[in-house]
Order: sequence, then C-alpha cells, then structure tokens
Amino acid sequence: MMDRGLVNRVVADEALLAEATAFARRLADGPTRAHVAHKALLRIWADGGVAAADGALLDIALPLFESEDVRSALPAAVEAFKAGLPRPAFDFKGG
Repeated sequence: MMDRGLVNRVVADEALLAEATAFARRLADGPTRAHVAHKALLRIWADGGVAAADGALLDIALPLFESEDVRSALPAAVEAFKAGLPRPAFDFKGG
C-alpha cells in the first residue's frame, strides 16, 4: 500500500493508538474550518472534476476569510513572508 501512496507511515501495533490519538489531536488543534473546506472541495472535485471544484471554490473559501483565525493569522504570515522568516505557528480557535 505504501508504494501506491495510500499509506505514508507504518507504526508498530503497540504504538498505533498513541500515534492515531496524537494525529487526531493535531488535526483538532489546527485550522478545523479550513480542513472542512478542503474536504468539501476534494469531494466536489472527486464527484464533478476540476471545473466543479473551481466553480465551488469561492463559495467555500471566502467565508474562511471572515473568521477570527484568518484575521489574526494571515497578517502575521504575510509579515513573516515579507521578512523572509518561517510562517509562525498559530493557536487556531476554529472561529
């Protein structure tokens, strides 16, 4: 399965629960609204192709720019980019 790109990491059986829990926590602590938007776009693309996803992109993505997460994270990311610094880590709230 790894050679087909379906699996990108393998862990020992005894580490599986801890690894899966840590991964789920990273997702939950991240930009959850963006994850929802990505999933929706991928589903539209899988069902209707690139044209369908392109047609839905603005309706799905633009509301993200109204969120508090983007209003606080985007300016800091732009400033870091302009300064040649790495993108800063953010404490996403999901709102």
